[in-house]
Amino acid sequence: MEDQWLSDHEAAKETAADTLQLIQERNLKHPEGGPEASRITATCRRKLGTLGSLLDALRSSLESPQHAGLTENEKNRRRDLVSTLRTKRDQMLAQLKREQPRAARDQLLGGSAAGGAGAGGGRETDTTAELGSQALLQLQNTTMQRQDQDLESLERTVVGTKHIALQINEEVDLHTRLLDNLDEEVDGTRSRMAAAQRRLKLVMRRGGACKTQLLCFLVSVVLVVVCVIGFKIAIHL
Repeated sequence: MEDQWLSDHEAAKETAADTLQLIQERNLKHPEGGPEASRITATCRRKLGTLGSLLDALRSSLESPQHAGLTENEKNRRRDLVSTLRTKRDQMLAQLKREQPRAARDQLLGGSAAGGAGAGGGRETDTTAELGSQALLQLQNTTMQRQDQDLESLERTVVGTKHIALQINEEVDLHTRLLDNLDEEVDGTRSRMAAAQRRLKLVMRRGGACKTQLLCFLVSVVLVVVCVIGFKIAIHL
């Protein structure tokens, strides 16, 4: 699997070398441009696109489990190899930009050269560098349509979130009122329980006094009965 990585790297190097040779041929044989220069430029862009994909795959494969057996030093060496090829690719892309006037490309990419530089809208990327004027215009229209769709989706989401928030607010108000009513009921129940406890204590105190009076009455009755019996016995004697 490691040999396969080295083979893929060699293929990427060959692609970079072929592209550089084509660029040099275009600059030497067609310095003023023309149909043949445009054809060579388009071929170079396709090759640089392929080279970018190869470099991405090489970089990603180094982090995959299939290369877990490599030492960290070897991984760093291979990362440097990929970085070197990527730098060469970026340099070749910069050379290819000379094919079209900068003002025309900046307008397609988001504004004039002066305005785009400040806003970052006219800056080339790996994707746009490989496209012609018509393709750039189509890409811009597609991007704007996608942004409009995203904005519409965001608007629907915001409106839906607003409705949910309003419903939640209504539920919170309802539960707040219910809690307030519950507090009032609890306070009323607490007051009634306190009153009932006071009445119960009063009844208990009154009940104790009645028992004492009843006991005194019974003792008095017993004394009277004893006195009467004693009196009768004394008369018989």
